[in-house]
Amino acid sequence: MRLLLTIQYLGTHYAGWQSQTNATAIQNVIEQALSTMFGGSIRIEGAGRTDSGVHARAQRAHFDAPFDIEMRGFQRGLNDLLPRDIRVTGVESVADDFHCRFIAKSKTYVYRIWNDEVADVFAAETSAHVPQPLDVALMHATAQQLLGRHDFAIFTVAGPEVSSTERTITAIDVVGDGAAITITVSADGFLRSMVRRIVGSLIEIGRGKLEPEAIWKVARWTAPAKGLTLWDVRY
Repeated sequence: MRLLLTIQYLGTHYAGWQSQTNATAIQNVIEQALSTMFGGSIRIEGAGRTDSGVHARAQRAHFDAPFDIEMRGFQRGLNDLLPRDIRVTGVESVADDFHCRFIAKSKTYVYRIWNDEVADVFAAETSAHVPQPLDVALMHATAQQLLGRHDFAIFTVAGPEVSSTERTITAIDVVGDGAAITITVSADGFLRSMVRRIVGSLIEIGRGKLEPEAIWKVARWTAPAKGLTLWDVRY
C-alpha cells in the first residue's frame, strides 16, 4: 500500500531534505525510522527538496509499505522513533500511481523576518533578523510585479539543473505585525533558492538600497535559510 505522509520539521540541525551520504538529512532520518518499523529498507519520495536549514510545516512524502498497517498506530509508532524536531502530522492511503512531487498542483512557502534592533530569542530559529527599518507597504507593492508566469532565472543558482526556469506565481503577500514580517509565496513550482532570492531583493527594496523597478534586474542577496518554511503542498 502506498502511504502519503505530512511532515513537520525544524531544519536547523539538518543538511536539507534530500538524502545524503556525508551529512544528516531529513529524508535519511525518516527512512531509518521506517526501515526499523518494517524490518527492511524503505525509500521515501519528497514533494520538495528543502535546502539546509529550511523548515517545513507540511512537507509531503510517499512510500510503499510492504504490508497493510493501521494508520493511527503507525503514525504514533513512527513519531516515537523520530527526533523531536521531526513530526509526522498526517498519514493517508493513496493510489499506487500517486507521486507526491510530480502531481503537485502548487506549493506555498512562508518567509519570516524579525524587524527590530534586537533579535527575539523565541523567533530566532525560524526568522531572519533585519535590524534596519523596512517599508512593508513598498515591499508588498513591489512583490506584485512577480505575479503571473515569468522567467525567474535571475532568482536561482547559476546553471540550474531544470529544463525551464519559467514558473507561475499565483499569490505573493508581505504582511507586517509589529516586528514580525511574513512573506507568503504560492506558485506552481519553485527553483532552487528562488524564494530566498526574492526575499533578499524585497528586503533591499524595503531598506531603500534597491529601487522597486530593479527587482527584475538585480538579485544580489540570498536571504538566510532559517527564515524559510515550506508551508503547504496542494494536489
